Amino acid sequence: MNKGGRTSTTWGTGSTWRSTEFKTIRVPISLADEIMDYAKALDAGIALSHGNSAQVILDAIDSYTKIRRKGYRPNQHSKKPDITSRTWDEMRKFQKLVQENPQALGIDNTCRSHSAGL
Repeated sequence: MNKGGRTSTTWGTGSTWRSTEFKTIRVPISLADEIMDYAKALDAGIALSHGNSAQVILDAIDSYTKIRRKGYRPNQHSKKPDITSRTWDEMRKFQKLVQENPQALGIDNTCRSHSAGL
């Protein structure tokens, strides 16, 4: 029977953390799992947002536009996607409002210049 100390199964191949410096903290047990998930996401470089920021919304609009372009099927009227058509007018208005006046929508103004646009 093993009386303690390091054995071949005690530790894995090393830390799973990317960061090399650590600090022990005390947190409420009820929040421990959520805080640990948040810390792991930050350590992994995953951007997290608490609330809506203008940049998150603008990135979502860009992603949506790319998905629509990728899934486009040519037809008799057009061989490539046309996002300048009237059906995209409301999306462009919304994008402009997020860029120029995010406070009107109740979101944070953390928007950097967004040149991709529609």
